[in-house]
Amino acid sequence: MVLLEKMKLHTVASGNYVTSVHGMLHPDRILKEHDFLYILDGTWEIREDGVIYQLHSDDLLILAAGRHHYGLEMCNPGNRHMYIHVLPTRAEEQYNPSHTTTDDLLGTENELFSYSSLLHCQQAPRVRQYIQDMISVLWSQSIERENRLSLLFSLLLCELSQLEAQKNSRKPSDPMIEEIIRLIHSTPQTFFSASEIASRYYICERTLNNRFHKNCGKTFPAFQMETRLEMVRQFLLAQPDTKLREAAINYGFCDEFHLSKAFKRQFGLSPSRYRQIHG
Repeated sequence: MVLLEKMKLHTVASGNYVTSVHGMLHPDRILKEHDFLYILDGTWEIREDGVIYQLHSDDLLILAAGRHHYGLEMCNPGNRHMYIHVLPTRAEEQYNPSHTTTDDLLGTENELFSYSSLLHCQQAPRVRQYIQDMISVLWSQSIERENRLSLLFSLLLCELSQLEAQKNSRKPSDPMIEEIIRLIHSTPQTFFSASEIASRYYICERTLNNRFHKNCGKTFPAFQMETRLEMVRQFLLAQPDTKLREAAINYGFCDEFHLSKAFKRQFGLSPSRYRQIHG
């Protein structure tokens, strides 16, 4: 558990992307900042005050300021992750999650919100985007740099709050649907037909769509299309000089015309116009 203040000014002290070619241990340390670690690709085992966390792609681990975190197992070779370090507010320092009791929290419910240390963000792409945006702003020379960072961090906490609420209220997860979602994320260049996926899991298309709708609020084709387009959106912003044709190939669209049409339907703007506004 990590206690954080929503809608309060936070200082984002640092952030970066890391690729570990040969694998690495997580540093053995106690930071004065909160460490938000997001796995882009790969796996990693990280410990905090003796608690073991197993991280996979699109998992976010929040390591609270003042707590001891370290690793005993190396991450996989080729692991890609990103992080931001955020200074705790006075209230967050006072109610350190490693020492907080129920009695300590009385009267603080309007100040602090409880977050799980490990959050699975596969179905919350904005979490990844907000962290990427903060890293981009950190390296910029914008005169509004500090204000932008604080606002982006507030948006991140709002998104995490929503993720926590969904996690606490949703029905038990469907392992088959989770496996299919991981397949979609891990093979962005391939569009799967509903019949192909249904056959792979020995069910009919109707059952596939019903189970997707129950767990994700939409059918398999709709979920896959929205996921692919979100990947394209992030790719276009991360690779501003890449041609749309390349994005179409990378994310399974037959050509840039079909991609552009689908992109505008989902986001209300053509890919080129979206880049101009948000790039």
